[in-house]
This record gives sequence, C-alpha cells and structure tokens, in this order.
Amino acid sequence: MEHSRPVGAAPYVPFKTFLTAIESFQRGLPDRVDRSVWPSHSGATQGQLLAAFRFLGLIDEEGCPSADLRELVQNPEHRRRTLHKILERSYTELGALDLAKASPRQIEEALRRYGISGHTHRKAVSFFLQAASYAERPLSVLLQRKTREPGLRRAGARTSVAAFTPARRESKTVRLSSGGSLTLVMDVKLAEMARADREFIFGLLDQMTAYEQGQENGAG
Repeated sequence: MEHSRPVGAAPYVPFKTFLTAIESFQRGLPDRVDRSVWPSHSGATQGQLLAAFRFLGLIDEEGCPSADLRELVQNPEHRRRTLHKILERSYTELGALDLAKASPRQIEEALRRYGISGHTHRKAVSFFLQAASYAERPLSVLLQRKTREPGLRRAGARTSVAAFTPARRESKTVRLSSGGSLTLVMDVKLAEMARADREFIFGLLDQMTAYEQGQENGAG
C-alpha cells in the first residue's frame, strides 16, 4: 500500500539509525513493522523509527510494508536511487526549493511547516540533510557545510555523520545515578564495519542516550 502524502511530522530519528533499521530487514522483512522488530532500541527510538517509516510511506497505519520499503530492502544496490524518489515525494513542502542553491534558513523554514519546533526541529533538519546527501541529491555549499556542523551531531545524530567520514576515535560518556560514569570508546572505521557490528555499536549508543534522557527526566 502506498501513501499519497506524508503522514505526521517530518522524521527526526538519527539518519544512521534509520538506515541500520532498513538494513536489518535484509535478514527477512516481517509482514508487520512494529516496535518489536527493533528490540535492541529504546522505546523512544522505536517510536521515532515508526513515525519516520509512516511519513516516508514505507508502512501504512497498520504497519504493513509498502512496495518502496520492499525495494529499499531487497535491492540495496539501488537504495540511494529509491530513497531519492521517496524524499521527493514525501517532503512536498520542499518541492519548490532547488537544493543546489538553497540556504539553510530556507530548509529550516520549510520543515517548520510540518509542525515541529525546538530540538526536534534541529533533528528533523539533520535527518533530511543526511538523507538527501545519502540519496545523492545535489546540495548547495552552505547545506553541505550544515551537514558537518557540530550542532547536527548532538543527541544521537553524531553517529550519522561519522558513518560518512573517515574513521576517527569517538567516545561517549554517561553519568551513573549511583555515582561514577561509563565511557564507550570507539576507534573503528564505521563505514567499513560488518552490519552486525554496526547494529551492536549503535544499539549501545541508543541505550546510553536513552539512559541519559531517563536521568534528565527524573531530575526534572
């Protein structure tokens, strides 16, 4: 079943998490996509993934996979081209913009029309620009620079950028409620890793981010 227009707010899940979710289905695409298909992710991330899949027309309201999702999963060699088509169809508010000439402010204003604001809006901008770059859509120099800004790598999006850049040493630290801290240090080439290794690492990062958010909410 295909959607004639996007459903809900624009995606704001980290793009790399979204791409890994697509790749995980290469082991077998279920008849229904729901939270249970991503058991290693936090509940918040699962919800963001489902919302992104609905917006992009990859599943219907019942979670049934669309032809586009099957194409993304079954033909990875054409994945960039398929996503290019999906982005053009889904982001109708950006249809009048020439991304090769657009300014960051134009993208930000267009995405606000999807009912998102604040931190969620920044994440939605990050998702769109990372997705557009992956789908090989021409981007202006200013937009290319925006995809590399540190601000777009906060709150989980950090790993999205790392996947498209040369390997470097990365670390993430969380403060534990009982005292002390836990640090995850990575010194790997993410773009060259096996799918299982990527899923393992990003699963750990998602869990650490979810723990941080839980601590912040509890403190509030």
